[in-house]
Amino acid sequence: MRLTITVILLAQMLNVYSQNEYLTQDAITKPALNLRCKELLRERAEKIKVQQRLNALLQRNQDLIKKSPKAKPSMHNRLLSSQIKIKNELYLTNLNIETMEESIVRSGCPGISL
Repeated sequence: MRLTITVILLAQMLNVYSQNEYLTQDAITKPALNLRCKELLRERAEKIKVQQRLNALLQRNQDLIKKSPKAKPSMHNRLLSSQIKIKNELYLTNLNIETMEESIVRSGCPGISL
């Protein structure tokens, strides 16, 4: 009889201990994960703003190229070179955003909407 009671008490204590450990672990990891997710999403939002600015610059540059007089080839050449630089920067920004999105998905952020 005593042995049965002792086994039951030990089983209950083990169950309570494992629940407390799970709650402690959950309380420690969830806020850290949440802060990391917020930081990743904030960085992604900043990169998207940069992407939008680059798209606007590219559009303005293309308009200037169309409006530039052919009599001024140096200005036309500068606009073309700046267009190439903007396209390269936009390409790198898009790659950066894609990498950030992959890391957000890999980190398991809850409730993401990409």
